[in-house]
Amino acid sequence: MNIFDDLPANWQELQDRVGQLFSELGCTAKVGETIELARGKKEVDVLVDDAVVLPVSRYVVECKHWNAPVPQEVVHSFRTVVADCGAHRGFIVSKAGFQAGAYEAVRKTNIELCTFKELQELFFNRWKEAIAVKYMPYADRLFPFWDPSGGRRVPAHWGPCDIEKLHLLNAAYQPFLDLGPSLAHNGYTLRHLPFKVPILDDTFAIIGELELNSYRQFYDFISATRDVSLARYEALFAERP
Repeated sequence: MNIFDDLPANWQELQDRVGQLFSELGCTAKVGETIELARGKKEVDVLVDDAVVLPVSRYVVECKHWNAPVPQEVVHSFRTVVADCGAHRGFIVSKAGFQAGAYEAVRKTNIELCTFKELQELFFNRWKEAIAVKYMPYADRLFPFWDPSGGRRVPAHWGPCDIEKLHLLNAAYQPFLDLGPSLAHNGYTLRHLPFKVPILDDTFAIIGELELNSYRQFYDFISATRDVSLARYEALFAERP
């Protein structure tokens, strides 16, 4: 499975995507960081400190957005960097793969060679849990509006129009409902992709439709609408003027 919907267009974007990937795992990721080595200093593409795993680990990532496979000489040089800085793992991420000698050079080492797609696959299961846990509090805020046992009840003065608005909100923000507690029981796997949600304006009128086809689109939607969704539920329940 892919964490991103498309491939990086250039070296800088590859660096940034790698940094974003590790950040979303809960790591501290620094792009273009200068580190101390045994014989001086060296700037590395991405430096990652992973405090989520035990023992706390450090990773160094080198990004190669080349049109040709990476040769073994690059691997030998990178092995020295990883060893000198005391990193637990090293990754070389290549657009065009690796020469046969490069794979031979990483045998019995803590260096991994991968394309950007392979890096995503390597960390996908961890990522889908981490990103869900990160955004779940925003779903928790809306839970009381969906379930009367959560503390919110439909006001007695509501008429059919108000009920219809509530149904529209529930449809428009269905992804938040999918981000509820049952997601953990499903291994943080989204079971309703792809699906469509209506786009509402501030009067609760439908002005369009949005289709979510991937995990990235799903969580981008959560991020983009986390505050407006709460504001609209609160407005409907007359918790704001």
